[in-house]
Amino acid sequence: MAKAGGYILRLSQERLGVFDHAMDMYGHFAEAVPSFNHSRNAPLVCFIVDPSGHVSHIGRGRRGVNAGTEQSRLNIDEIHSLDSAVSIRDIIVGVPNRNRKAVEDRFQNGGLLSPKAFQETVDLFVQLAPGSGGLIERFTTSTRQRVERLSERARSNLAYQKEAVAVALSLAGIDRAPLAEWSLEEEAPESFLDGLAEVRMREDPMVIQDMRQVPGYAYLRDVPNAAAAVFVDGEDRLTVIMANRQPLEEQTGTDLIYFNERFQAFIMVQYKAMEPDDELGAIFRFPEAKLTDELSRMDRFLKELSRIKTVTKTDDFRFSDDPFFLKFCPRVQFEPDSTGLTKGMYIPHAYWRLLEKDDRLKGPRGGRRLAYSNVGRYFDNTSFSMMVKGAWVGTSIPQSELLERWMRDVVASGRSITFAVKPDDPDPDGEDVFVVDPNVDLDGLALQQDEEPVRVKISRE
Repeated sequence: MAKAGGYILRLSQERLGVFDHAMDMYGHFAEAVPSFNHSRNAPLVCFIVDPSGHVSHIGRGRRGVNAGTEQSRLNIDEIHSLDSAVSIRDIIVGVPNRNRKAVEDRFQNGGLLSPKAFQETVDLFVQLAPGSGGLIERFTTSTRQRVERLSERARSNLAYQKEAVAVALSLAGIDRAPLAEWSLEEEAPESFLDGLAEVRMREDPMVIQDMRQVPGYAYLRDVPNAAAAVFVDGEDRLTVIMANRQPLEEQTGTDLIYFNERFQAFIMVQYKAMEPDDELGAIFRFPEAKLTDELSRMDRFLKELSRIKTVTKTDDFRFSDDPFFLKFCPRVQFEPDSTGLTKGMYIPHAYWRLLEKDDRLKGPRGGRRLAYSNVGRYFDNTSFSMMVKGAWVGTSIPQSELLERWMRDVVASGRSITFAVKPDDPDPDGEDVFVVDPNVDLDGLALQQDEEPVRVKISRE
């Protein structure tokens, strides 16, 4: 799993002038640096060192596209000027001896810190620069230890709740970077949303505006322990409500309900953990009592949906109006620093009903087990996202009115609901979006696999 890291950027006198100008004009800065590997899904803290050998600024970095042969573009934003610059000599002599040489090399020459060197640098830096703020405090050892003190059950529930929010943001086309800013206060959270800066009261005007016409929201407003958050990325917005009736340590799982307001379509994803297996890598053993009950509830709900006549409108067209999907994935570890999606298999409810009877899933002792090698077909994160964004699957417009009953059943069962709504806000400027593939740069060199497409807006005029 991707981990937070630190990068030391040394500026020459000439580049310092460019940096100061960029800060005045734009508030962000980019520099071509020697190629380095760091996941775009993990935070990168940049320590900016001036020619005098002092850390004058810190910022949030991100590895960009190639800047030339054996060079990477380092993008830095959220740049914070320190009240008092910190001498790199104080950092070098202050870290423990075991990593002092590695720290000294990076602060003298620039580059990516090793994970251990980063951890020790952060722990020392918050003492040397108390005003450095939350940008690095959440990476300290003490903050990490607060997370580790949570029970295994609580961390597991947080992991799946975070995954549900990450999937919703991906479906909405919104940057997942805010997820990496999660922080844990002294009190244990009720849900993953409690640790985000975007958290809002359910009575917040923006939440009410986005949810007023959404089926099921009236019920969620009255659920104890429900939290809300609004994520904004340019003109795109996603409202998320996380509801449960049980404390975090007593919850029994996570469901994601995603509402595409443009097409009035709901889809529901239920998460199931796979266990390690020496032969097949990861497997899910079944029948499982909880899944059997949950599938029965899906069947009953689908029977009611089938009684509703579909309206013959173009926006109501679906390949399938069965909204239920199971996501099977290796057990998710709670990594607050990562913004990546967990790899896994999205399996439509109807396909699962066929799989559970398929003899290919029989093990050597007669038990049944699902694995990547015997599933036949499944949707990955990318293909699933494409289907849902276009509302090619999901409830029809009239069927969506039954959603509140489903919510009541899920919350009563002890599971947590992540209810995400993408409001229908057509672009007033009449702009379209097309995707530029970044996998080939001007040198024709392949980029790292975790590079993401660049989304570019163009006017129709």
